[in-house]
Amino acid sequence: MMGRLHGHKLLQRYGQEDIAVTQATLQELGLAGMADKPVGSLSGGQLQRVLIARALASEPSILFLDEPIASIDQDSRFALTSMLKELSTRMPVIIVTHDITAFAADIAHIACVNHRLYYHGDGELESGCLEEAYGCPVELVAHGIPHRVLRQHDKH
Repeated sequence: MMGRLHGHKLLQRYGQEDIAVTQATLQELGLAGMADKPVGSLSGGQLQRVLIARALASEPSILFLDEPIASIDQDSRFALTSMLKELSTRMPVIIVTHDITAFAADIAHIACVNHRLYYHGDGELESGCLEEAYGCPVELVAHGIPHRVLRQHDKH
């Protein structure tokens, strides 16, 4: 319900719309069964989804996330990245991360920031632009198919 705090005055009760939006958001993210659990009892992946649910309950037009998969296990990462992929069909999702590996197959646009902005509109990184951004040699490594972080190349 914390995502519905905007516009509420101190000690004002939540309305039926607030409750309905919150319940729908929890249901959509597969969290309805956890609505009454203490936050401290949730796993790292569950907590991340609850925090995203809190943001979505405010009905944003864009979702900004800072390191959303940090400190969660592999299964939780997969569930979270799948959820974010689905959310990105309805609204822009901006992710700030040091490691794009989990998101590489679904990136539409990339921007690198290091003292200035380096924008890569096509969603593909090249080592030359990364070397310029970070001021040192960069080697791109990807595993699996598709290789979204690498330009077209022969598979060996």
